[in-house]
Amino acid sequence: MKIGITCYPTVGGSGILATRLGVELAKKGHEIHFITYQRPVAIQGYDIPNLKMHHVNVVEYPLFKYPPYTIALASEMARVSERENLDVINIHYALPHATAAQLAREKTGVPYVTTLHGSDVTILGSDPSYEPINTMSIESSDAVTTVSHYMAEEARKTLGVKQEIQVIPNFVDHEAFTPAPCHIIDNPRPRGITLVHVSNFRPVKRVDDLVYCMCIITKKDPNAQLILVGDGPERHRIERLIDKLDLRKNIMVTGYRSDVAEVMNCADALVLSSESENAPLTILEAMSCGLPVIASNVGGIPEQITDGENGFLIPLKNPEKIAEAALKLGADEKLLAEMGAKARATVLQHFTKDKVLDQYLAVYESVL
Repeated sequence: MKIGITCYPTVGGSGILATRLGVELAKKGHEIHFITYQRPVAIQGYDIPNLKMHHVNVVEYPLFKYPPYTIALASEMARVSERENLDVINIHYALPHATAAQLAREKTGVPYVTTLHGSDVTILGSDPSYEPINTMSIESSDAVTTVSHYMAEEARKTLGVKQEIQVIPNFVDHEAFTPAPCHIIDNPRPRGITLVHVSNFRPVKRVDDLVYCMCIITKKDPNAQLILVGDGPERHRIERLIDKLDLRKNIMVTGYRSDVAEVMNCADALVLSSESENAPLTILEAMSCGLPVIASNVGGIPEQITDGENGFLIPLKNPEKIAEAALKLGADEKLLAEMGAKARATVLQHFTKDKVLDQYLAVYESVL
């Protein structure tokens, strides 16, 4: 099958899912065409058989205060569809990709599948500046998917989408993210519970809650450690907070890492304190590495975590409960091992690439 994929080529969840989906489909022999303004971050620096890149060129012109990216994107979609004889286009992140795909379909007849992500519905997509056309373009899709039942319900409630929305979960490469010894962090000090957090350090992630929870944890476990992986607008504020609370010896800020699986294998559990989430890839990655997860009970997270079995669901804005769960795991090696094993088993049962790829291919076949 010849499949076009349009996404934002960033390290955010929608870009990562789209990139991984394209790569894995290419490995299965499908011809994949990425249509975007630059090569996705996750595949920069190397070429992949059966995968081609098509860059959207936006005209800079004094008349335009804001360059008309949607028209440029639709034009490139149409050109690639006709030149490469695409069977279907899967757009990730509706705004503005669904509108561009709708325009391209008018020109070429090539069907498009919209995969909805968080801000499509809860922030940008529902803003009055965009909502009428965004909703129309989603509803005009030949099929609509999203990665959680929570997001499907939000799309119906917030945008008024009436078309059927098929839930296809996120997936993880369980062979790349697998339990393994820690090799990259050399720390000879006595070991306490070690937590890891991976995010883009936006305010919605509430990373400061994790810093405050370490104030509580270290009173009972002075050797506890928190590894903060990632970068973003909140990073400098968080580092100042760490210094203010004198927690430098307990909290390591690594910045962006390409070896996330290796970092996770140096931890005992993943922590996530977000106030809003769809279905975080980082949770599946940690679970695949055999880590239980301590996470806010919000959004689509309960579709990944079963409280008390493969992790703990924590009330929002509650560092005390995060600390309580972490200390419980740190005090009981048997419980830690059992929950980690169940986390890995959950991924193998529901979230492997082979199970999820087949669901996407079935959707593509249904619109042809």
